[in-house]
Amino acid sequence: MIKRTIFIFPTLVGLFSLFLMGCSKDNGDNGGTEMGSFPGHIYHQYTSDVMKLDMRTGEESAFFSYNAYGTVGWGLSRDGKLRIVSTREAGTYDRNHFTVVNTADETIAKEFDYVPRYGNSTSNLGKISFDNSLIMVTPDRDNGIVILDMDGNVKYEMSGIGNESFTSEDDAVWLPNNSILVRFKDRLILRSDPPYTSLSLVKEMNYENWGNIRISNNGQRMSFYINKHIYMMDINGENLVQVTESNADEAFAEFSPDDKYLLIAADYVHLPASSNSHWFLKIIPADGKTYNLDSSPEVISVIPKGSSSIVRANKVTAWR
Repeated sequence: MIKRTIFIFPTLVGLFSLFLMGCSKDNGDNGGTEMGSFPGHIYHQYTSDVMKLDMRTGEESAFFSYNAYGTVGWGLSRDGKLRIVSTREAGTYDRNHFTVVNTADETIAKEFDYVPRYGNSTSNLGKISFDNSLIMVTPDRDNGIVILDMDGNVKYEMSGIGNESFTSEDDAVWLPNNSILVRFKDRLILRSDPPYTSLSLVKEMNYENWGNIRISNNGQRMSFYINKHIYMMDINGENLVQVTESNADEAFAEFSPDDKYLLIAADYVHLPASSNSHWFLKIIPADGKTYNLDSSPEVISVIPKGSSSIVRANKVTAWR
């Protein structure tokens, strides 16, 4: 029943105090200093070719490519084992095709058409839950938050709060245990737990410009930008702290798999008219201290092995 409701090779500005190995700034053709202290992989793109950077070896490789014309967007599960891609097929004006792919061998795990209950949006994206059991579709102009099982069957719908409907300006992200965090009316952070029959206030955000919420892997903290810089906060809305400062803007901060670091979308350039907004990838400790991205010695610029340039990215950037 539907229920409503870099072993990277970074350019070294300095060393984290917790690194166990000494390093030299001069590392020849590697473009930086061998660290070997970061977990997982960073996935990034600047075109429709998505790259995968092994953070223990510094090696960069192709992850996958997509048709920029027909692809609405894509995302990764928390464990990096599943990739979900939303496409808009030619001649179709009322649905998106969702494909869930096993990243280990590129086989298709699930695929289905998502048809919104109302309207004819073809720009819907899916977000996979922490346990890989559900897919959340965030609000569009006619529909609220929709939660599907992995076969595309609608399990829950949340249309809004009281007489106020969710709109495409609102957003939602997964928490562990299949709870969700909702950004509502550009002013509130709300939480809903299964079976999603109510929403509770986490924090009122009285800021002119904020967003891009990212959740730590243990579900205990979140990050987002306020005005130009990155802040962290406990998941209950307490202990809000600024963690970056710079002469430029930051767009978001992605937690490392062990939640010890933040991958910062630094030096953000906003070019919406040309669809060429982009940022450069830097790493700081996720210890609640404030780091100057231009001068703090702890800041690491992400540079793959064999390259001399910091990674420039746009669209999806993930650390898994």
